Amino acid sequence: MKELNTLSRALPTAEKPRLHKQSRSYLKTSAKLVGKDMQEQSLFTLPTYDNDIRRFKDVLSKNTAILGNLLFTLWQANKDTEGYYKITNLSHIAGLMQTIPQELKLYFICLGGYQYPIVKISIDDKGKRILSTYTDKLFYVKFNIRLKDNEKETDFTNDDRVGNNWVNFIKNRDIESIDIAPSQSFIEDMQGKGLGNVLVDNSLVAYCLGLSELAYKIFCFSSSNKPSFKIGFDKLISNKYLNLEKQVYGVYKDEKRVSAGQGKKKVLKRIKYAFDELKTTGHLTKWGYDEANDEFNWTYSDKIIKHKDLLPKELTPAINTERQTINTERQTIDTERQEKK
Repeated sequence: MKELNTLSRALPTAEKPRLHKQSRSYLKTSAKLVGKDMQEQSLFTLPTYDNDIRRFKDVLSKNTAILGNLLFTLWQANKDTEGYYKITNLSHIAGLMQTIPQELKLYFICLGGYQYPIVKISIDDKGKRILSTYTDKLFYVKFNIRLKDNEKETDFTNDDRVGNNWVNFIKNRDIESIDIAPSQSFIEDMQGKGLGNVLVDNSLVAYCLGLSELAYKIFCFSSSNKPSFKIGFDKLISNKYLNLEKQVYGVYKDEKRVSAGQGKKKVLKRIKYAFDELKTTGHLTKWGYDEANDEFNWTYSDKIIKHKDLLPKELTPAINTERQTINTERQTIDTERQEKK
């Protein structure tokens, strides 16, 4: 099966880079949510079925978020007329994620089985910027399980399942395929609406897997903005961006501190290490910290993120053509859906 088609048919280079879009909303969401997920199931615990239907999460493991980055690539290249990408080879996807299929299935549960806080900016009919905050699944995920002869869905109890009421699979049964699609807000980003998108190439996933957790968070946040950017420490660690306030100042309840933070000095040091990591690995060309103004500044390269301000001028017409082609394909799919209705 062809898992990845090129999205750069028109790019005039000797070796055509495989460019695809990443939702800026998803990058900002990953920057905010990625952290130590103490509730995420793994092979080191006994995966179980969670019977609580109101499942909300405010943290996401790094590898689960990176799987989302990969799925954006595969979905754009291989989605069907219904808007879904069907995965039929879990081992192939696991190989790209440098893990095993058993662990990969748990990542899918986290992407599709929980509601996460989403921030969306749109433009209304009068040209005003509208900020919307809500919860939604990051991806829509459907496991297609191969049953044995004469087996029915009602033959299995919750003890036979892994996941929750929204998304689950049956233990000891082969998965025939998995259907996935990004949430609607992320799809709109890739159509040029909302916060829009950035172009990346196929080195994205391997690069991100090699980063530390904090470096990945900063990578996502920086990539969702313009190549050159500056921001104050308090704003950077706020719940809106890197979501590190609790690590710095501790956890408060009813105006009383219930757990202590690490303090600004330690977290600032970790952030500086993460910026060094991103410069050493080529994402950043430079970065700095202005101690007097308590402010970070940086500039990123075109190694991973192909921001329009960084692309050679001769590529611009080809990329515009490619964007128009993708939008035309999207409109064709939408028209076919309406005709089926």
